[in-house]
Amino acid sequence: MDKLSVRVYNVRFGDAVLISVPDKAANGKTVTRHILIDVGNAKSDQAGGDEDAVFAPVVKDILKVLDGRPLDLYVMTHEHWDHVQGLPYADEKVFPDAALKDKLKVRHAWLTGSSKPNYYKAHRKAKKALDQATSIYDAIGRFLAAAPEQQNPFIYALMLNNNPNATAYYVDRLRQLAPKKNTWYVHRPRRGHPKDSLKGKHPFREARFEMWAPEEDTADYYPRFRPMALGVMTATGPGEAASAQPSLLANTPPGGVDAGVFYNLVEMRRSGYLDNLLAIDKAKNNTSIVFLLEWRGWKLLFTGDAEKKSWQMMNKYRQLEEVHFLKTSHHGSHTGMPPAKLLDKILPGKRSQRASDGKLRHAVVSTYKGTYPGVPDRKTLRELRKRGRVHSTEELKDGGYFEFSFAGWGKRVTVRRVRKR
Repeated sequence: MDKLSVRVYNVRFGDAVLISVPDKAANGKTVTRHILIDVGNAKSDQAGGDEDAVFAPVVKDILKVLDGRPLDLYVMTHEHWDHVQGLPYADEKVFPDAALKDKLKVRHAWLTGSSKPNYYKAHRKAKKALDQATSIYDAIGRFLAAAPEQQNPFIYALMLNNNPNATAYYVDRLRQLAPKKNTWYVHRPRRGHPKDSLKGKHPFREARFEMWAPEEDTADYYPRFRPMALGVMTATGPGEAASAQPSLLANTPPGGVDAGVFYNLVEMRRSGYLDNLLAIDKAKNNTSIVFLLEWRGWKLLFTGDAEKKSWQMMNKYRQLEEVHFLKTSHHGSHTGMPPAKLLDKILPGKRSQRASDGKLRHAVVSTYKGTYPGVPDRKTLRELRKRGRVHSTEELKDGGYFEFSFAGWGKRVTVRRVRKR
């Protein structure tokens, strides 16, 4: 019996997913086609979520599965370090004498719509939102340089993960994996357009895909940022370069102003930088590709790092439906969990692990404890366990994987752990 398999690798705090799909070829014979999602992990030296050595066994296993055949589809969900830097790293460090591109032989690639070159020239609202976010990010960077005591592993990871200069190199490398004519920048189809907006953008004949997110205009994901007055000085003398080591201005209360009130106001304005940094992070997460794969009676949902705003937009446009398998969003963070009413639409039945057709549901979390505070969120995992079997890459050694096998038109899912702790 034909089986679809999903391998979810332990790359520490990041995503790497390989899907192998039996598919009918034009001659009627069954061939196995492959989809690879992301490959990367978070840069957080002090927390350990960024051990790049994990990419060697993962990429070698992917190539072993391909066995010389082409990778039919590569998906880059969004432009965050923990989703984009693994393949370029492997290309440079694991296979320095042979281009990984030539080994993978990628036929088609989907990249999140906002990563398209010149995207922001065509989307002015998104450009305005991005410019504001970039200005705020740069101001926070100067503040942290002037006040290093504010740094910690969490802030460090957030800053690097959202540094456009750090990720741009890797995103550009991923744009080159597939032929240019088969590199697609995708988003949810506009209202009035066919639901299957992906026709011609992949080689599959049996498997059906639906793009649930992101929105075409990413301005929808940016919030109103909090006002900041970080009090950073970048030049301390005449003719000094603006790139000099920043320093904090010496704030003193004006005459007649209560000192306590003044310093509380300064601290409040400075404390807003973390909320703004998290808002920038959320906006980028919400540009994640979210797609449904339907195959011989099974529905599998792959979510990238979509957060609540994206889930609300998906619901607004009536994308949500019941699924059998969920790649849990945003590494098990509570911010990646859909609000309860929306979760009921994809995993209905708060006290049943089975779908309405009787099939046992499964959810998988790709995470690494300690990289971000409260991630994975235990309350989120408990809620998911009420609705299906939950598996976490915390249970695996570096480079290990879960393999979920779905029997075509059957009701059984088998789960295999390779290199368990």
